Amino acid sequence: MNNHPDFICVGAQKAATTWLYDVLSRTPGVFLPKIKELHYFSELYSADAKRFGPKHRTEQIGHIRNYHLARSADTPHARMVFNQLDHLETTPINDDWYRGIFNFAHDLEVCGEICPCYMSLPVRGVRHVMSINPLMRILILVRDPIDRIWSHMRMHVKSGYLKFDINDVLNGQFEMGPYLRYTDYAAAIPRWESMSIEGRVKVMVYDRLNEDSTAMLNEIYNFIGMNGAKTKADLDRNVFSGDPIDLPRELRVMLLELLMPQYEFLRSRFPADVDNWLARHRAAIGKPDAVQTSS
Repeated sequence: MNNHPDFICVGAQKAATTWLYDVLSRTPGVFLPKIKELHYFSELYSADAKRFGPKHRTEQIGHIRNYHLARSADTPHARMVFNQLDHLETTPINDDWYRGIFNFAHDLEVCGEICPCYMSLPVRGVRHVMSINPLMRILILVRDPIDRIWSHMRMHVKSGYLKFDINDVLNGQFEMGPYLRYTDYAAAIPRWESMSIEGRVKVMVYDRLNEDSTAMLNEIYNFIGMNGAKTKADLDRNVFSGDPIDLPRELRVMLLELLMPQYEFLRSRFPADVDNWLARHRAAIGKPDAVQTSS
């Protein structure tokens, strides 16, 4: 019986982690918790996550439970799902609670978790994760920093969490900290690499998903020890897309300056990708396109 994840995808947010959860959860031989983003370690080491984590779990548990209740199927699988959801609702959350989630896996399944908030965990949080399983494999998906932030902001606009006003951003009256923190690859990636066994951290570029989703998935399967695995999911299904709102030119200019250290860090690993990203943003800045906001 397993009582820990064999791998964790720690982010980044808005870099295809929902797609990956959908695909891996439909892969025979892979066990993922019934809800994406447990937020366990985030709640322990982030004041923000301590507030939103429990609410997220409750909402997801309710959604999954209602889905299975509507199907009215009393099967071993359904009973396992309900038992896992009951466990997820128990308190307090601690290491025993966390390990108990993976006890629902079959003996030969590879266990994983996907929670993009984990990427920005502090050193003590990363150390805690690795104490659960020192052989843990860590997957990090990175996305063009400006695109990642804008997608994150659009998601918050769509959910009603954010009322976006470009003037507030440009005048410094808008708090960019959380969006920048989840794009701090230059701090997060070395932190995870320094505290993991060599070769057990894999960094991949989001763009590969659009180029060849099958090749990207096979590379992930190989990394987590599932060579030759096949998913039942539709790789081309868009599981979570934001509204197509144009990025205001002024905001692109500001973000390009703020995020240049991130581009320079990523260039050392993915030079061609970074050069393409920067060329695209510089070309967009040079165009007299009309500014469109989402307010």
